[in-house]
Amino acid sequence: MAGIQSDRLSLVVGITGHRDVAAGDEAALRAAFGGILERLARTCPHTPLLVISGLAAGADSLAAEEAIARDVPVLACLPMPREEYEKDFSPEELVRFGDLLGKCARTVVASPVREHGYVAAGRFITQYSHLLVAFWDGDRTDRPGGTYDVIAMRKTGRPAMSHVEAIPYLPDVGPVDVVTTPRAGGVRPARAFAVTRDFPQRFAHDTTAAQNFEAMLGRIDTYNVDLERVPAEPGEPALDSLERRTDAIANRLQRQSGLFQMLLLVIAFFAAAFQVTGLVPPLAKVLGLLAAFVAYTIARKYDYENRYQDYRAVSEGLRVQHAWMCAGLRHRLVDNAYLRMQENELQWIRLALRYFYLIYCEGRELPDASHRHPGCFEWVRSQWRYYLGAAKKEARLNRRLDGVAVAALAVGVACTLYSAIALAQRHLFVCSLVGHCTSATGDPHIAFLQDFFTVPVALAAVLAAIFTHFSEKENLAGNERRYERMFHVFDRARRELLRIERGEPGNAQAVIYELGHAALVEHADWLIMRRDRPMKVVTV
Repeated sequence: MAGIQSDRLSLVVGITGHRDVAAGDEAALRAAFGGILERLARTCPHTPLLVISGLAAGADSLAAEEAIARDVPVLACLPMPREEYEKDFSPEELVRFGDLLGKCARTVVASPVREHGYVAAGRFITQYSHLLVAFWDGDRTDRPGGTYDVIAMRKTGRPAMSHVEAIPYLPDVGPVDVVTTPRAGGVRPARAFAVTRDFPQRFAHDTTAAQNFEAMLGRIDTYNVDLERVPAEPGEPALDSLERRTDAIANRLQRQSGLFQMLLLVIAFFAAAFQVTGLVPPLAKVLGLLAAFVAYTIARKYDYENRYQDYRAVSEGLRVQHAWMCAGLRHRLVDNAYLRMQENELQWIRLALRYFYLIYCEGRELPDASHRHPGCFEWVRSQWRYYLGAAKKEARLNRRLDGVAVAALAVGVACTLYSAIALAQRHLFVCSLVGHCTSATGDPHIAFLQDFFTVPVALAAVLAAIFTHFSEKENLAGNERRYERMFHVFDRARRELLRIERGEPGNAQAVIYELGHAALVEHADWLIMRRDRPMKVVTV
């Protein structure tokens, strides 16, 4: 019996379907579902699968059996407590249900009571699945929480047959794979057992959903490949381990991205220097330009910059989710408050955070959860120190770059003044300016002074332009202001928590929640800013 892998991000396949499936059709339906799992495994060879099923009679059960037979773990989502749910099974179905439930890797209960239990289960499966597989005959006259209702939840975020609370997000990019499923004793639909994929239409004439879904699968698989390079430590809590490993990957990719960015800046400087001085042949200039494009192509191919930024976003989300969990805010999901206006390639971050919440937080509560929990306290203190240090670091770097640029310009101007004075001393200053002094012809010292008059200040200007480009790309001044602002946000929250600790009135959980929300908003702004300033070949 396969267990849920906690050291990687799994691809979640949700199941919904008819109960009244003819026994003679089960083999074909299992084969169709097995084909879906095989295609996902080929597309994401480094990503484990997880199936969520309500284990109802019919489609739910056969899909769960097929997953278990393929060593894919199954999470059972019961609509209501087991003793109440078992009333909906015949004696034969009850035996099958009990056997399947014992083989599931984990069990959750969607609703503590029967009322709206099936709708709650459909909502749960829809919310956490990356891909929904629906065993459906196309009939839209279904009951609340039935197959059509669950499909509607997946495609629109709102149940079609009931008035319970809608899913708090429009499903990101996950499609619905519809397996055409005949009902026992019903009219047999055309193309029985065929699989068709249907995407939620996020806006009129939306044609990018399929492309976005494939991109999401690719990013998830790449993330799992990167996670394998940073092993978990023995005895380390799973969520802490995942956060640490993700942060370590982000740091490594940040260094690699920085090295390529620095290489492009160095090549740009030397290319400009060669152009100004004319000391190298044209072929060398072409080779320098080619080297810049090769470095840029390598960096873009391996996507160092975007991967580092995405993993930093995942790590930040995990930090906030862990802090909320420690504070007792176990029903607060980070993905509902993070990057909500961003779609396309950034959607995988929300899907990843939603999966991690499902595995580590859903249905679980820390026995000592409160704002006094060490995990919560350490988060506030570490972020307070981080933003204070980061603001100072950005300010120092900005000052140093400005200082070097000013120093370079000063040296350039000094060189220009020196050459002007030297030329004047030879009574050739005016001639060197107009270029008509015949006495200067062939004199190497005069030629050197003429070059010294313009080249150093030109190179200083090139250096200043490169530093300006780097400062604007990194948004050093903007980062300094943002880090200072976040330091004050955490400082106010820290002082508010200390007042509450002394017995003064206040709501510590509300402070922690608002603080986490502010951190997510700030980091989302940082991520979008970085996306708007991608790595590029520098020309001056």
